[in-house]
Amino acid sequence: MGKEVSVRNQVFSAYDSLFDAEKKVADYLINHQEEAIEMSVSELAAACEASQATIVRFCKKIGCNGFHHLKIKMAKEMRKLDQKTVSNEISVDNISQSLTNILATKIEELRETLNHIHEEELKEIIDIILDSNVVEFAAMGNTIPIALDGSYKFNQLGIAAVASTIWESQEAFARTLRDKDVLIAISASGASRHLLNIAKIVRENGGKVIAITNQGKSPLAEESDYVIVTATREQVFHDQVSFTRMAAMAVIDSLFLLLFSTKWDSFSNLAEHEQSVSEDKI
Repeated sequence: MGKEVSVRNQVFSAYDSLFDAEKKVADYLINHQEEAIEMSVSELAAACEASQATIVRFCKKIGCNGFHHLKIKMAKEMRKLDQKTVSNEISVDNISQSLTNILATKIEELRETLNHIHEEELKEIIDIILDSNVVEFAAMGNTIPIALDGSYKFNQLGIAAVASTIWESQEAFARTLRDKDVLIAISASGASRHLLNIAKIVRENGGKVIAITNQGKSPLAEESDYVIVTATREQVFHDQVSFTRMAAMAVIDSLFLLLFSTKWDSFSNLAEHEQSVSEDKI
């Protein structure tokens, strides 16, 4: 059994799949959590300019039986929050508060991501990577730097890994993967057609697919053997801009450190690499 996911995390995770009327409810709860706890379902519907039926559908989509259940969960979670005041405002006129808001959001992303990784599945993932012949990291768009970083880190440990900035190259290499090879596919939405096709190719040829994604019920997640769900707080500051990669990078760093602690020759491989790199420094 996994740990219980917070209401806020469920809202952010489901946000992109919500209808416009449901997003109004989500936006209100994100920004007015304390007020919402004191409201009736009809009052919340009025505040969100949505129907009571929309409120009920929204609650079910984020794993609650109804609005009463949602309020109980929010009230319990609020009692656990730190007392430091944060908001969703970012302004150069108040840089101190803005940085506090950004920090709180980034911490929440990382905490939610790492706290809700299934430990047994993670152990299986580590074992599969250690037993692999080669690991391919695949990603599209602004997620590509994470794939490149993952490949670099794994090679430092002596684990054969590849990554490319070109999706055609990613797909071509994926066609060479077989049993005991691994694809780590990184996608915030989990809905990239190219990435989904790459995952299908690898599974059809007997390789294992590990997805790192914000969407645990996405097409990519369904096509994967293992799924690590990352938390996102993008909509806190702007619901139209995708700018966060920290959660996925934290997953890669966690895999790196766990592999480093387990692989017997990791230290010597890493030391040799660092020695080679140091010769190029002034």
